[in-house]
Amino acid sequence: MRKSDATKQRLIEAATVEFATYGIAGGRVDRIAANAKCNKQAIYAYFESKDGLFDVVYDRMVNATIQSIPIDANDLPAYAARLFDRYRTHPEVLRLTRWHNLERNTLPPQMALDAAAEKIAAIRAAQKSGVITCRYKAEDLLELLLSMAKVGAEGSPESGPSNASPDDLRKTLIDAVKKIVAP
Repeated sequence: MRKSDATKQRLIEAATVEFATYGIAGGRVDRIAANAKCNKQAIYAYFESKDGLFDVVYDRMVNATIQSIPIDANDLPAYAARLFDRYRTHPEVLRLTRWHNLERNTLPPQMALDAAAEKIAAIRAAQKSGVITCRYKAEDLLELLLSMAKVGAEGSPESGPSNASPDDLRKTLIDAVKKIVAP
């Protein structure tokens, strides 16, 4: 790996932590550079701006999530469980998404929109073949599954301390999805 590639990677890793914690407006290039062990001018040289760096961080996170969690519309409970696992092991995914939604108020990257269209098409095909229920529109079913996979994640004002373990929540999620999608 070239030195410039290693520097970019360190900046992206430091920025991921910074933006997940503080958002775009609260993120500081000084902290990012210090945590990446480089000069803050490298941020401007490689990414043009703090916003440009956030865009790279967010796009990489979206792409990594899409690539690591492919949908299997014939086994939506397992798909929801894999999303649940991703959100538990990578809490920055939901945090970066919240910050993007709060501070950017723009559409998700095109790759996310394309992936959603493919998932909806896969759900429709599974519905048409009778593998899963047709009671819900494919778009609504995908949105419901995506929301359900966030169970136990931070962010709901109604959720206080829970005695439910992640394993119990995961089992409940799988069971609930099975019941929702049953033909």
